[in-house]
Amino acid sequence: MPSADHALHFDAVITHRWEPSGASGSILHGDAVARSLVRDVAASVAERYSVVQADDAEAAINRELSTPIRSDSRLSVSGRTALSVSEETSAAAQRREAAVQHEQVRAAAELARLEALRELLLDRRLGLAWWVDRYADAQFAVGDPAAKTRSVLTAFGLLTDALRADMARGRPDENAAIRARVEELLAAFHDPATRTRAIDLLDTILQTLVPPPLGATSGGETGSAA
Repeated sequence: MPSADHALHFDAVITHRWEPSGASGSILHGDAVARSLVRDVAASVAERYSVVQADDAEAAINRELSTPIRSDSRLSVSGRTALSVSEETSAAAQRREAAVQHEQVRAAAELARLEALRELLLDRRLGLAWWVDRYADAQFAVGDPAAKTRSVLTAFGLLTDALRADMARGRPDENAAIRARVEELLAAFHDPATRTRAIDLLDTILQTLVPPPLGATSGGETGSAA
């Protein structure tokens, strides 16, 4: 019986029974038809489960088989399936699961390393110092140290520019959010029900963005004491 694990299978014992439905058409071998129908239903359910989920797969199959199968109008079929997994298949599944977990741990460690490296490269205090130290041997080997240092610094600039550009592409479009707010404000101005609130909101925004003239106060004109 197929499973969700590629090339790994359940062992299945299928029982079935059938009875004519009264529909027209002769049945040459009812057992063969019933066996095929039950197996097709069982396989369609089993292939959604891993071999380590044999009990869950068996329960799901038998829930499906609790309703008579009438795919062939000549007979009504019912059945039951018992699933098991061989020791060899179980061991293969465990090895596969261990390999998957190992790969997940390795991938997580590599991702953490790359994220830490990106943060270090973009650190304005330590990024350049780390980069220069990283390639110190290349700069002061045989040849012109000044030219090699310029090359190292140029490479650092190109790399950090690319990293910042990549991070910017991953951020939400702030301009789109601003445009949406502007559209909302304009719509509020056109709606009599919200016009007053929109005007008050705009006035608040302008007072926040535009500082008052030097010497002005909220209490009106100010006088000078003699």
